[in-house]
Amino acid sequence: MDEGERANLAEALRKRLAAAGLEPPPGDPTDRLERDLALHLERIAALTEAADLGPDDPPRTDPTTATGSGPGDVDNHAHPGDPSLGELARRVREGEVSSVELVETTLERVGELDGRVGAFVVVLAEAAMAEAAERDARVRRGEVVGPLHGVPVAVKDLIDVAGAVTSAGSPKLAGNLADRDAEVVTRLRAAGAVVVGKTRTHEFAYGVVTPGTANPWDLGRIAGGSSGGSAAAVAAGLVPGAVGSDTAGSIRIPAACCGVVGLKPTWGRVPATGVWPLSWSCDHVGPIAGTVADVALLDQVLAGAAPTPGPRNGAAQSGAPRIGRLVGEDLEPVDSAVTAVVDDLCRRLEAAGATLDEVTLPLPAARGAVATIVLAEAAAVHARLLAETGEDGYSKAMLSMIRIGGSALAGEYLTGLRYRGRFVAQVEGLLADRDALLLPTLPCVAPAIGQRTITLAGEPVGVQAALTRLPGPLNCSGSPVLSLPAGLAANLPVGVSLVGRIGGDRQLLRVAAWVEEVAPPIGRPARQP
Repeated sequence: MDEGERANLAEALRKRLAAAGLEPPPGDPTDRLERDLALHLERIAALTEAADLGPDDPPRTDPTTATGSGPGDVDNHAHPGDPSLGELARRVREGEVSSVELVETTLERVGELDGRVGAFVVVLAEAAMAEAAERDARVRRGEVVGPLHGVPVAVKDLIDVAGAVTSAGSPKLAGNLADRDAEVVTRLRAAGAVVVGKTRTHEFAYGVVTPGTANPWDLGRIAGGSSGGSAAAVAAGLVPGAVGSDTAGSIRIPAACCGVVGLKPTWGRVPATGVWPLSWSCDHVGPIAGTVADVALLDQVLAGAAPTPGPRNGAAQSGAPRIGRLVGEDLEPVDSAVTAVVDDLCRRLEAAGATLDEVTLPLPAARGAVATIVLAEAAAVHARLLAETGEDGYSKAMLSMIRIGGSALAGEYLTGLRYRGRFVAQVEGLLADRDALLLPTLPCVAPAIGQRTITLAGEPVGVQAALTRLPGPLNCSGSPVLSLPAGLAANLPVGVSLVGRIGGDRQLLRVAAWVEEVAPPIGRPARQP
């Protein structure tokens, strides 16, 4: 950007902020605001150019109303390696191990490893041990609660746990003591799970780094975000399952970085009651675990499906799936090492009998729609907190986001909501005769901690822009999307995402289980203290 362009952009910024009654931060040279606004305006331009909206394109805060697809069902399938969530629950249920022993082991591992990984922001040791003892007492009475009976899990620090602080990764909420459980925590407890702690999140879920959390595969690299603590806790073997949230990739990004499985369910499938919002109409709450089977079991619980005593054994996918691989300019640029891993997986899938063809989607326009929706809604989320408590405690990045979102024009916001219906129709149209769509979760492997840009196709791209560019557009459609490990590049995990029909989460999980069986195993990172 030359000096003239910078001057014009700075002037446009001042006008937008002034129109919204806002001011740049005192003493801030506005470099960050200029950069963020430039990216925002670029996304709006891409959306406006592609939208071509008419009177029959209403705004959609609920993307699932654009289609009538219904949910399917799924069987959990066996997977080698660490004991699954269902297997651990079986062992507790049948008296092979106690819940107290499982929780004690978890707390010991957290004490040994988490000083280096930084997955947890708070460990609820005393409450977890008491809850585990209660689970064991119920086993002795023959009162098994549900499919997760006695198994330790963790939840992201956006999610209320009664008696614990929900700080959302910010000192602004250091005194925000929850007086009741979020609905997803209520469902976990009803299924017998024991909540052992709250995992670290990027500030108010607006970011892809999760400061303070390291990647268990390489402690010099980020775990991803904003649900980085949940993914790192699973990858490091601290807990077998955790819960995160996803507004523009925040479950799938850390799942890919940390080599685990993460599911962004269909929008609204899992309730967000008691979860600090980033964007009401783009937020998804979902599970992270080591295998598709464990994610499927957690999804059953979180979505409120009728609990069963244990996991059901059955085939993953009945017959080889039909998969559309996303390609084209709108997907690029992707690092060549990541493309090589995805190419190898696709060859394996075809060799195993899957039918693959190439498809395209207007990802930049969908990304622009998500940006216009998320920034405006996030600014509204924070309006009261900002007014009542001031700017202290917010990072410059958050203040920048709030100001840009607060300056959003109604027409821009509505364009994003209206385009959503168009994009849903395009995604669902591709899935009419396919079981899933496939694309790399990220265009690169996990960046180094402190790295500010990533070079893609010879051009530097900001880390947040790079890591959200592929997962973010699918928050526009509200589709279920699952990221699973596809292989390694330079000894770091590469994730591939599978996109399913709206409401077809269980069918997507069956397809993912089939793909998981074909994909090369990546193992687990070293877990020594």
